[in-house]
Amino acid sequence: MKKAVFNPLKLASDLSRKAHVSLMTKTMEYAESPRQRRLMMASAAVTFIGLFIANAAHAQSQGGIAGMVDTAAQQGDSIKTSLGKLFAAAGFGGAGYGGYNWWRKGKEGEQSHIKGSQIFVPILAGAALGATGFVMIKAGETVGIQGSSQGALPQ
Repeated sequence: MKKAVFNPLKLASDLSRKAHVSLMTKTMEYAESPRQRRLMMASAAVTFIGLFIANAAHAQSQGGIAGMVDTAAQQGDSIKTSLGKLFAAAGFGGAGYGGYNWWRKGKEGEQSHIKGSQIFVPILAGAALGATGFVMIKAGETVGIQGSSQGALPQ
């Protein structure tokens, strides 16, 4: 006799599939009736507005709109710095790939079929990406001036 094995993943899969089919049939049923469609849209609007109000209330307790803007600005600076580093790394990799193709072209034998565009395009693209990354990193350091003790009066 075979022992029944309880598989929670299969149970969750079956339940979610049944819920999805039930929601789809109800949606098709409600779409046929104008009254049901209006009720469905009104409940969606109430849900959306309720979530908006809840987020605004949460923001008020965390510093209000100014706190949200400050958090967004900090995340934007972090993203800009991270993207600058990624661009610089991609530029270095592209220039390195062009240099590797140049080295292979210089060797005699089977690798002499490399075209000039396979050398200079990666080098130029790498230089452009590296320069963009450098500017993104350095602009954040000079424009968003960090606080320092130079020129400050002792307290």
